[in-house]
Amino acid sequence: MIQRLGADFVKSPQAAGLSIGVLNLGKAGFYNFGITDKETNRRPSAATRYEIGSNTKTFVSTLLAHAVLEGKLKLEDDIRTYLPGKYPNLTYGGETIKVLHLANLTSGLPNWLPDKPELFQQATPDSIPYLLLKQHRGYTKTNFYKDLHSVHLTAKPGSMPRHSNVAAQLLGFILETVYEQTLEALTARYITGPLGMTQTAYLMKPGPTMAKGYDAKGNPMPYMMLPDTRGSSGLSSTTADLIRYMRLQLSETNQAVILTHQPTVCTPDDAIGLNWHIDKTAAGERQLWHTGGTFGFSSYLVLYPERQLGIVMLANESDPLTQNRLVVVAKQIAVYLGQAKN
Repeated sequence: MIQRLGADFVKSPQAAGLSIGVLNLGKAGFYNFGITDKETNRRPSAATRYEIGSNTKTFVSTLLAHAVLEGKLKLEDDIRTYLPGKYPNLTYGGETIKVLHLANLTSGLPNWLPDKPELFQQATPDSIPYLLLKQHRGYTKTNFYKDLHSVHLTAKPGSMPRHSNVAAQLLGFILETVYEQTLEALTARYITGPLGMTQTAYLMKPGPTMAKGYDAKGNPMPYMMLPDTRGSSGLSSTTADLIRYMRLQLSETNQAVILTHQPTVCTPDDAIGLNWHIDKTAAGERQLWHTGGTFGFSSYLVLYPERQLGIVMLANESDPLTQNRLVVVAKQIAVYLGQAKN
């Protein structure tokens, strides 16, 4: 059944390659379809690396949980405690942005810094990735903090969930400050090192195991190798490594994992923990999930802790519909495995 779903997925004219990892009751399965490179027709495997986009945020929130448990900071802390200089602009209605707000999408910060939407108003869709790359090339942490002074909040922090790469980037910078270590070092210390995730890292240079990313027209896309976006979308990984990551997340015996899975804000559609979206299936089972997208890659990771089921979907193509298509396939797999169990 999974073979059929994957084969159907890559029959789409937009699709390139797809790697699926399934962790079901402790047993791992790997399924690969399509191609990783349209020039060589190379086939994907469990060792093929893909950019995972915003799924990076769940790694950073795991680091945040460790920082809380070790007393490095508190979720209720005013973020300005950890920023260089003064930021009187980061308040609204007497409310300040808390560390928690950076991880549950309620900071009110913009999606990008520098925040210059006028640069993209006349741009064609095909040119936007290259305009973003140009804008962020050489954009340092110092530039980021300078532009942060120009932010104007339009709602009370904590009140309105809204996607913000800036919040995730800032959370990564704060963790580097309190630990006096780089995000790369912290990720290796707390996650990838202990779990043996040898093919998961930030800004990895393309090599023989790295898939090429494509847009909906089949055009090759640039890699998301932007130093300032490490905390929001900088990781690349494989299904083999992400199976290891899902084992950690599904065990729910690790105190940091438990903390990230606790709902912190509720919306009409779902709840949000520390970057994890949390909702329930029709059968009332918890479902924790996150999607990710870069210029040429799409990903989806979903966990069902009560069923000890985790599914990761990695594709080397990105368009407005790809992430939704990954979600649909993962749901079909989860339903099928639930029926098979019964």
